[in-house]
Amino acid sequence: MKRFCTHINRTAFLITALIILLNTSVYSASKKKKNKSNTSGQVKTTYQAEESSENSSQLETVKLSTPKRTFFSKIDAEILAGVENGSPDSLRLAMSKLRKNESEYEENEKILIAISTEIMKTLWPSEKITWDTFPVSSDNPYMGAIDSANKGVFDSSTGNTDFLSSILPALVLLKPTSSPDVYEPCESSIKLALQKNSNSVMANYLMGKLFSKKKQSDKSIPYYKKAYESTNNCKEVIFAYAEALRLSGDLESADKILANYKTQDENDLALLKQKAYMAFDKKDYNSAEEYVARVLQQNPNDLEFLLFRAKILIEKNDYIHAVSLLDMYARQENSSLEYLLLRAKVQLDWSKNTSAATETIEKAIQLYPDSEEVFMVAARIASAIDGPIAGYYADELAKKILEKNPKNIDALSYSLIGFIQRGNWQEAYNICNKIFEMGQTSVDVMLNYVTICINLGKENEAFDYAKKCLQENPEDERVLQTYIYAYSTVGNRDEVLKYINSTLDSSSTRIKSYLYYRRSFLQSSEEAILADLRSSLISNPRNSESLFRLYEIYFNKKDYRKAQYYLRQVVAINPNDASAKKLNEELTILLNQ
Repeated sequence: MKRFCTHINRTAFLITALIILLNTSVYSASKKKKNKSNTSGQVKTTYQAEESSENSSQLETVKLSTPKRTFFSKIDAEILAGVENGSPDSLRLAMSKLRKNESEYEENEKILIAISTEIMKTLWPSEKITWDTFPVSSDNPYMGAIDSANKGVFDSSTGNTDFLSSILPALVLLKPTSSPDVYEPCESSIKLALQKNSNSVMANYLMGKLFSKKKQSDKSIPYYKKAYESTNNCKEVIFAYAEALRLSGDLESADKILANYKTQDENDLALLKQKAYMAFDKKDYNSAEEYVARVLQQNPNDLEFLLFRAKILIEKNDYIHAVSLLDMYARQENSSLEYLLLRAKVQLDWSKNTSAATETIEKAIQLYPDSEEVFMVAARIASAIDGPIAGYYADELAKKILEKNPKNIDALSYSLIGFIQRGNWQEAYNICNKIFEMGQTSVDVMLNYVTICINLGKENEAFDYAKKCLQENPEDERVLQTYIYAYSTVGNRDEVLKYINSTLDSSSTRIKSYLYYRRSFLQSSEEAILADLRSSLISNPRNSESLFRLYEIYFNKKDYRKAQYYLRQVVAINPNDASAKKLNEELTILLNQ
């Protein structure tokens, strides 16, 4: 019975204790909830303030902001800043400060080492890695971004919580497997990183690289400059900065930057390549070829410089050796942009094979539909053959360039030729005036302007302009030709004949040929016309204008064999003239009927 009572008392005690504990928990939870609702996002901290005289205490409540913590918060700020700077020297210094026994490294420190290693390998491949590395998991935003970049993919899932998570996805820019599709997200990523650290060498260099890849050298220069001014003899930065300056036309500054590169290796391939490009842009083709030869001596399989040597030889008009190099290159690669452009140039200028040049440049248009260089060469070929390339005439091809660069003088010139060839005289007139507004007054444009004005019925304007040009260039024979052409359309017949006859004796054989040709239009009898045209050809047997006029005369007389005799000579002199070829083909069919 006593044992039973004891058991009841113990049970009652436990029940009472449990009730008290539950009440205390409810009160405590209620108090916490109340405090939480009153803080409005602030933490209330209670501490004792000691009184020096009475050793008494009182409760005070102060407000503290919640600190923003990142994955690398526990790592020394100077070490993290060095990695964020990303230059070779700052990376080495940061890693030396972080060095310790392997067993002492925290996981976040190992990841920071892995990040630094990848930055060095990707951005500065010429630099040596002087620290130990450790295997780390890719199950975090930083290594995940690096793994994606190595596969040519931009990782947009890093969260951009700090500088490194913002910048690391942009390493994809320098990976050979990446595509232009990554340019836009990379630009946003780098901009965000620069907002967090505008002095980062890594971020500035990557932004410069982005604009270089987009062929916007002028935009890349400020970023390269900032990276250059913050680094010490970094090969990649120096060469990228020098190249951007060179491509923007500032050869003097580019030369100075290259001169600052310190190396004891005279056969440094990267340096030799930079010097080769620099010499080429200065039109010092002999020096350029010498540098290229030194590159190929060390690396005979360098396709880029094999093609570059062909380009130099073309500029030196050494087409035989250039074609040999192009053939050698084509055995391994026949669809690169530079190759197709050079092949088309050789086919047009040396082989005079307009059909092959057309086929080559049409392939280039198909493969590189956004290339201004391709459309420029295509416009040139179209203007030479007086026919379409990939369905577009010279003016239509030039328009694609002028939409982006309305002051491109070469594109304006091809556009002008295209409008003339298609008889669109008003548009040709407008283009001429644009060219004049830009201060361009080449003889070709002068000749075209006079022709355009005459075809628009503006004979007096043509004559006034030609007269002004002759006064400014009295020794230029082509200007004299232009003046005679304009004068013969507005002047009195007898006065024009008198002027031509007075000019004949003192003129060169080439001008004499033109004067006889122009005089033939003023003669009143067929016998006199034919005599002048024959005299023209005696002075210059290759005067295609006189030959073509003889073709027209005999064609109209239905003497087709004589007509073809002269037309074939026109085709032989101007093998790129598609219209003359077409007339000859039609005449051949007519003779065979």
